[in-house]
Amino acid sequence: MLREGVINGQLASVLARFRHVNTLAIVDGPFPSYPGVEIVDLAVIKGQPTIPEILDAILPLMDITGLYLANEFDEKVDPKTVAEYKSHYRGAPIEYIPHSEFKVKVGQALAIIHTGDAVPYSSVILKSG
Repeated sequence: MLREGVINGQLASVLARFRHVNTLAIVDGPFPSYPGVEIVDLAVIKGQPTIPEILDAILPLMDITGLYLANEFDEKVDPKTVAEYKSHYRGAPIEYIPHSEFKVKVGQALAIIHTGDAVPYSSVILKSG
């Protein structure tokens, strides 16, 4: 039995398969699912868990080279919330893309981690090498 780290079996499996040139999407509550892309549904209720909570749990275990954010996150969400969310990115380089392009990239991800996050445009895509 694991004593610490990720204990959700499906999430642990996805993290173990996240390798060079893969992407992994961590999305907010209303974000759609995609046929053919594995879903790890961690949403419990609206607002829980949040994307920062998931990032805090998994980023210490991972080697990422950057992340994608939708332009709209900075443009349409209040600056205090944006700053709070960004404080959980562990200094990873951010590449901003239009939300329409972001949705295409989610469909190309190894998996989608679905949260209950209620902040619009807060979804992130993690990049590996």
